Amino acid sequence: MTAPRAGRSVLAFNVGSASLKAAHYVLPLEAADVPAMPQETGRVSIEAGHDAVPSAAPAQLAALLARLPEARKAPDVVLHRIVHGGEREAPTALTPAELTALESLSVLAPLHQPPALALVRATAERWPRAEQIGVYDTAWHRTMPERHRLLPLPYPLFAQGVQRYGFHGLAFQSAMRQLAGLAPDRCRGRVVLAHLGGGSSLCAVRDGRCVNTTMGMTPLDGIPMATRPGSLDPGVVLYLQRNLGMPADDLDRLLWRESGLSGLSGESGDMHRLLASPSPGAQRAVEVYVTRVAQGIAAMAACIGGIELLAFSGGIGRHAAEIRSRVAAELEWLGVALDPALNREGVAEVSSATATVRTFVLAVDEEREMALAYAARTP
Repeated sequence: MTAPRAGRSVLAFNVGSASLKAAHYVLPLEAADVPAMPQETGRVSIEAGHDAVPSAAPAQLAALLARLPEARKAPDVVLHRIVHGGEREAPTALTPAELTALESLSVLAPLHQPPALALVRATAERWPRAEQIGVYDTAWHRTMPERHRLLPLPYPLFAQGVQRYGFHGLAFQSAMRQLAGLAPDRCRGRVVLAHLGGGSSLCAVRDGRCVNTTMGMTPLDGIPMATRPGSLDPGVVLYLQRNLGMPADDLDRLLWRESGLSGLSGESGDMHRLLASPSPGAQRAVEVYVTRVAQGIAAMAACIGGIELLAFSGGIGRHAAEIRSRVAAELEWLGVALDPALNREGVAEVSSATATVRTFVLAVDEEREMALAYAARTP
């Protein structure tokens, strides 16, 4: 890859399991020994729903460009958020060989990887002279020590890639960047990040580096999500397959699209709908979610010897004050306490005056993290 040039037009795409975001930046002229800082000129988001499939990529690209005039002129660089990068630690050029390697990881992230790679091909066809660069959610977690990357399986499998990778890395990077400004005295200490949304995961950070996370080899692991179960006794899968005769394709659909909040409630994977619903199923799903999130935060704190900062992000983390309040109530013993008025308002810091743990609510910006990663990379 070539080094960023002055005044480069940079377009960042972020394919989620049910949404597609894009932001346009200009990478300005660099002063000597001063890294260029991307300047945002526009952004847009569209809901993809069940259309977040490879065949929809050209139409989704057209829909984004129709709402983002800054991107209609051919960009110099197109950045793509790739959820599963395996052991990659830095952005890479998305060559044909690299795309083939990333496609082999699609089985580990089927909601995200195929539509993201389809968008790479759609943008490469539209702008054949633009650099296509992958930025990886898994890269943030490469600082995890081996003991946290290991799965309790025969050790030789670790070298074959059967290990904990972690996800939501760009969101966690954004949260840490913001905490550096909001709580500079504590952000280098013991931090737990709670990214709660359609996909949810937690991350333990110490000295500004990831130590552990709740997601594992795939984004199925950890705390429950909108349609994914989170941590699950593997014997359940064997039972469903051997005793109930569930075919592999049905298991795949069950685990990725029919479990979590949706499966528990029997009505929706949308937390805001569940909070508004009086049904026993909705209440059951919310209770399980709150308890699993609280347990997960405590487990992350155990990995780093305690907790000084807690940060909520994601659609649920930012917008569901009731979830934050209920999680905090289960963690009062750990020093987490929220100011009710501040929590309702969802301002940056929502800690009570008596809390020993400072708690924040953050709007993470994954697209900006992608642009910063590109600007900072070496030639």
